[in-house]
Amino acid sequence: MSTSTQQPFDDQSFEDKKDAPIGSLPVNELNNNASPAESTNDTPSFEQQQGVTRIEALYRVFGKGWKYWALWIAIMIVFYAYTLSSSTSYIYQPFATSGFQQHAVIGTIGVVTNLISGTAKPFIAKIADLTSRPAAISFALIFYTMGAIIIAASSTVSAVCVGMVIFASGATGLDFLFGLLIADITSIQWRGFVNGVASLPFIINAFVSADISSAISLANWRWGYGMFAIILPACIAPVLVMLFWADYRAQRLGHLSFASSDIAQRRQQGSDEPQKPFFRAALEYLDKMDAFGLLLLTFGWCLMLLPFTLSAGAKGGYDNPSMIAMFVCGGCIFIFFCVWEWKFANYPLQSKHVLNRSFLCSVVIDFMYYLSGYISDTYFTSWIYVVTDWSTKNYGYYVNILTVGLCFFGLCAGLVQRYTHRYKYLQVSGLCLRILGVGLTYHAAKGHTTDAVLVSARVITSLGGAISVIGSQTATQASVPHQYLATAAALLAMYTAIGGSIGSAIASAMWTHRLPEYLEKYVGDVYNATEIEAIYGDITVARAAEPRDMIKKAYNEMAEDMFLPALILCFVPLIAGFLTSNFYLDDSHNAIETNKKIHLRTEAEIKAEEEALKNAKDREASM
Repeated sequence: MSTSTQQPFDDQSFEDKKDAPIGSLPVNELNNNASPAESTNDTPSFEQQQGVTRIEALYRVFGKGWKYWALWIAIMIVFYAYTLSSSTSYIYQPFATSGFQQHAVIGTIGVVTNLISGTAKPFIAKIADLTSRPAAISFALIFYTMGAIIIAASSTVSAVCVGMVIFASGATGLDFLFGLLIADITSIQWRGFVNGVASLPFIINAFVSADISSAISLANWRWGYGMFAIILPACIAPVLVMLFWADYRAQRLGHLSFASSDIAQRRQQGSDEPQKPFFRAALEYLDKMDAFGLLLLTFGWCLMLLPFTLSAGAKGGYDNPSMIAMFVCGGCIFIFFCVWEWKFANYPLQSKHVLNRSFLCSVVIDFMYYLSGYISDTYFTSWIYVVTDWSTKNYGYYVNILTVGLCFFGLCAGLVQRYTHRYKYLQVSGLCLRILGVGLTYHAAKGHTTDAVLVSARVITSLGGAISVIGSQTATQASVPHQYLATAAALLAMYTAIGGSIGSAIASAMWTHRLPEYLEKYVGDVYNATEIEAIYGDITVARAAEPRDMIKKAYNEMAEDMFLPALILCFVPLIAGFLTSNFYLDDSHNAIETNKKIHLRTEAEIKAEEEALKNAKDREASM
């Protein structure tokens, strides 16, 4: 990565601004290289939250020397460890549930983890804005580690489910926060490329993870989760040390006078207001995070979607009183959530500051992308495992084709954005390619499960998906000021997670109700009900069952039912893609604050500032 891709914000003369009220500086004053024409009223003025201003001050202390590159090397090590964790856990998940003869519970896990992980992101984003980025990373890391330990030590499928929910919450939080860290310090013309670079470890780990899962063996899936309770914290620790050290150095230089605590702000402004009790301060923070609204949203969607995954095992199916109660309670809670956000929330989840055409179109694109993707992919790896005769290693390689493609083609899309300075029609082309890829997958499900069709379909799908995802990220982050970057990114992630949860619920409902029927249809004269239930409940049993051709037909027909609606839904994002704004991508942080340029100071400039500050303190002490 070139230095120009990672340059923190240019710093206006500190001596001119150090006595200003904390957080009161207009954002267009952060750049002292703006021309008079650029310094007019084309950039909005508002008060920035502590975490946003803190990250802008934080990276002023990283010069162009070794500390700067050490930080980025440490961040890339974290991305490598995180991607290795993601690649292996994705392979182990169906075997963790099959180990308790409850393979179909994957759908339920998918619904809950997607919802909780998605709705947790606005909460984590608020923590990052109200406190600091490293504090939020520490918070997410605790959840990740706890979840991995619970899964590794689980003795029931319920413990696996709980552990996976906590694990997924922490993992998505870390993924979001490190992505936010990149967005904080890169210009919009380079952001897609840098995100692509950060995803490159997925390509390496797609092959490494297959070797790891083969070496450990799929039966020892507990080790697959447990080892990352040690590996990832060890990799993140150096990043946290450097970030907190930089925070201390920025405070020593006086840069954090713009981003200190509320108490410091009151003191600087001459207020005599006493410090608030901890409990009251905590309630204020929760209010600013709209924690109650997030809980309502999470519980409402969970209760409405879980019956789709649980009804097959309930007496009477959807007519079971418990299923009806969940639908009714979930609907009522969701209605109450809407009323709460509209009338009562002091800080609504959907901030009006991020409501713009590009953001809304990006929400539609990614919501439908994840909805269709989870309908087709929730049980995709299970289908592939049963209908192919690949070895464990080759199965692992194939499972990671989508991940590798998304990362590699995402990097290519980022480069195209950098040199064309546009993203809109590139994204439209990606959405068209994704339609082609899903169409080929549907063709494969109709019995054409040759290696050529399966591989080409996955590669084309990954190409289109990578271009689309990079486009949505760029459009969303370019359409809002830095102050609302975390909120916009978190809301986009939340809506896509809801789309994924709905997709998982639909896929789970189809799988749990139709697959037993197809198995009965094709092998009902060979196996009794108990044996069919065993085949349905464990993909390893299904793969070994005979007659194999009949088992394949049952699974192919099931896959066909899921891929057709997914293909139809792929056309909706294409329409939204034509409606986004085609921002010009330059060296600004975003397309709204055109004066907030990106500039990295030299180590000599930082040391000169330290020396000047020391001399000023010495003169003050001698007076």
